[in-house]
Amino acid sequence: MTYIEKLRQSKDKPQVAFLEFAQSTSRLSSHLFCFFEGKDNAYYVPRIKRYTEKYHPIKCGGRDKVLETYRIITNRPEYEKYKKAFFIDRDFNEPLSPKNPPIFETPCYSIENLYVSVDVFKEILTNEFHLSEVSDQAFDECISIFIERQREFHNAVTLFNAWYACLVEIRNATGKQTGVNLDDKLPKGFVDISLHSVTTNYGLDKIKLNFPEATEFEEDQLNSKLIDFQSCDSKKVFRGKYEISFLIKFIQLILQDANSTRTILKNKINFAFGDASGINNEQAINIFEGYAETPQNLVEYLQKVG
Repeated sequence: MTYIEKLRQSKDKPQVAFLEFAQSTSRLSSHLFCFFEGKDNAYYVPRIKRYTEKYHPIKCGGRDKVLETYRIITNRPEYEKYKKAFFIDRDFNEPLSPKNPPIFETPCYSIENLYVSVDVFKEILTNEFHLSEVSDQAFDECISIFIERQREFHNAVTLFNAWYACLVEIRNATGKQTGVNLDDKLPKGFVDISLHSVTTNYGLDKIKLNFPEATEFEEDQLNSKLIDFQSCDSKKVFRGKYEISFLIKFIQLILQDANSTRTILKNKINFAFGDASGINNEQAINIFEGYAETPQNLVEYLQKVG
């Protein structure tokens, strides 16, 4: 059995990604082959197209799968001549050391963190809610409330982010798995969000109760991480899926207010996606892609590899 035949029978995502790449090189020899985590291509592709129309997206799985695909390809000299781009999230890992060929790593936790700044929210208000920054008083009120609720949200999720970051730290140092598989949203009931406040309904004991298989670690490690996180730029450092979930929830609350109580927005808003109740993280990445931030290091990377 040849190497390619073995790959065809493999269910391992890096092997499958490599096989797609290997089989595409003859037909798409001048293309930029782009390797992504999950569904991150929804964010990256419009930015890649600013530099080249000739690209081929390949999904590898998670961060580790992209890195493994990178290892497989770079260990085979016959593929050096093809243009390649690799995109990964930082997560709670230390920054990657420089690679050749280079890998793009987000300067924040993940691409979702590039959707949650005040400037991005202003773009959403202007282009999706059709509010004027100049003439609508509700615009300023929405921004003020967003800033305050986001600050409270970060205070509420600091402990959970610090706890999970400790698990990642242990995994990276020892190879021991975290014992935790996180969803896109915070565990149900941990945090309540309204237009008036964000309240915390959990502590360390509740975290342990919800994640009984999680790796144990010393309290001093958690306290040290909490100190670090209390002075960081939370919207960049904290887990991106929770950050964009907060944005979606806040948009839902604004729409509910506009269409019922109208305490902030006095007129009904015709949002293309109704009351936004059906929008999940993946859909938000697609819907608001045009407003998301584009880091300078991504611009420089695409100029280099394109």
